[in-house]
Amino acid sequence: MKTLLLVLFAATLFSGCKKDKGEDQLPPATQIGANTFGCKINGKVFVPKGYDGTGRSNPHIQYDFDLQGHPYLSIQASQFASGTGNGGVDVGFNEINSIGYYNIGNLFSIAFGWSNEIGNCGSASWYNNVYYQGGGIITKLDITNRIISGTFDCKFKTPDCDTTYITDGRFDIRF
Repeated sequence: MKTLLLVLFAATLFSGCKKDKGEDQLPPATQIGANTFGCKINGKVFVPKGYDGTGRSNPHIQYDFDLQGHPYLSIQASQFASGTGNGGVDVGFNEINSIGYYNIGNLFSIAFGWSNEIGNCGSASWYNNVYYQGGGIITKLDITNRIISGTFDCKFKTPDCDTTYITDGRFDIRF
């Protein structure tokens, strides 16, 4: 009888550990050019979903050079429902010359917007009326094999929105 109770207790305890198959999860933090992107916005997982019908990939990745010849990376990740955008996160790194930390507002920029999940709020690190802190880290920069990987975390406060936390951000892209 004790064994049966112990088995039932253990089954009940561990049954709560399973994730719903439909629940979004962050992609693994890899460095292989897997074309993954994800983060948490106020604790809720954000990963690219859907397609906007334009032929652009989601996430849309651009690695190029600015007018001064400095390399930059732009990642635009969106969630679409029936061709309509529900939200997005855009991450940018400027003057990417090496792995390391890129401070928000200087060499790292981020913008986000969400229709329902964060109360129709959005902001960008280049707006004047925004308090922000954080940044991004390039963890792999392999130009020969066209792979850039990294992480990011930041916090925003605007006059019109509650504080927004973007945490556990990660990307592993092939450009």
